[in-house]
Amino acid sequence: MKKIFLFIIVLMVLALVTIAINFFNKDSFDFNQGTCKIEETRETPVSLQLAKSVGENYLPKYYPESDWVYVGDYPVYNSIGDINYYLFIFRKSEFITLSTLEKLERNAKLFSDSSSDESDQKYQFNNIATVMTGSMKEDKLIQRHYRGIPEAIGKKLEIKGFIEDKYSKKTIGSLISDSPMGTFYYEIIDKNSKKPSGNIISVYDFSIISRSDLIKNQKDIQKRKEQRYSTYDKEECKKYQNAILEAEKAHILEWNEYE
Repeated sequence: MKKIFLFIIVLMVLALVTIAINFFNKDSFDFNQGTCKIEETRETPVSLQLAKSVGENYLPKYYPESDWVYVGDYPVYNSIGDINYYLFIFRKSEFITLSTLEKLERNAKLFSDSSSDESDQKYQFNNIATVMTGSMKEDKLIQRHYRGIPEAIGKKLEIKGFIEDKYSKKTIGSLISDSPMGTFYYEIIDKNSKKPSGNIISVYDFSIISRSDLIKNQKDIQKRKEQRYSTYDKEECKKYQNAILEAEKAHILEWNEYE
């Protein structure tokens, strides 16, 4: 009788073990399902000089019809205050009329966007080229390139005047953008202390919003990304993780070639 009882106990234990194995088997229960995390690393700063060298090297590949001369640069910050990109402005070697950033800014203020002729004069599409680079070695080297000065620079003095007319003790400070193809803003700062007011103004339509709203927007974008990643299975998650890691390694090697 005892032997039968022990036999039944053993069978029950084996059955429980089998159920447990099947339950926790990766084919039926994946601990990673719904927890895929894909992170982009940005931790190796690029010096301004290195970024400039990259811009100077790439520009003739895009616009080989002329010799280009460096005019100046603008750092572009992200919503939390770190340098996100560099804007490099170049002119054709024979174009010496507007040879400084200040002259280009003042000239742009004289013209509107009301016609193609006005825009040509404002942004100097025929004589100027802009290259936007990353600011971290994990970034893609060239973020954007185009003829003419950036819209944010073409409207800089107009925006400055708008803010100073609206708020007598305020002016504009740093250029801000979280994406190379996204909206650009100017920080609104105190004229005397240069302290940030907490608000920013859109280059696109001169709308004024809180900088914290921009930060919140970026957090919402990141949250939506994480929600999308959470739908990936283990294999798909690993594929994306590896792709991002390999891209970052490749970008670092490319940056290093210019040091």
